[in-house]
Amino acid sequence: MRTDEELASVDVAAAIAEALRSPDPARHLMTVCAVPAAIQADQAGVLPRSLSYLAEIVRRGGSDYAVQLPSPLPTAEQSALIRPWLARAAAGDADQCFARWLDGVAAIIDARLSER
Repeated sequence: MRTDEELASVDVAAAIAEALRSPDPARHLMTVCAVPAAIQADQAGVLPRSLSYLAEIVRRGGSDYAVQLPSPLPTAEQSALIRPWLARAAAGDADQCFARWLDGVAAIIDARLSER
């Protein structure tokens, strides 16, 4: 079992790149990357609905489009956090898988918020 502090230090962008090279990217994204991403996003004040909205943008326009948005999330800090994740997804050409992952990260944040 890893602490929130340990999970918050995970390089999520590198983990996403590794996941997208794996034989089962969707599974790897959820098992290795989702909780650290949720903790980091939660610490940055990202709301679940913001990630869900971004997931829809990725579904419709792709990660290449989303990474070029001036503000993919509401604040500069949040956008700075998510931009490397989007860049790795764009390089991995896995938009639908990444969009589902964003929805999963949003669900984890939502669960954490309801526990407070």
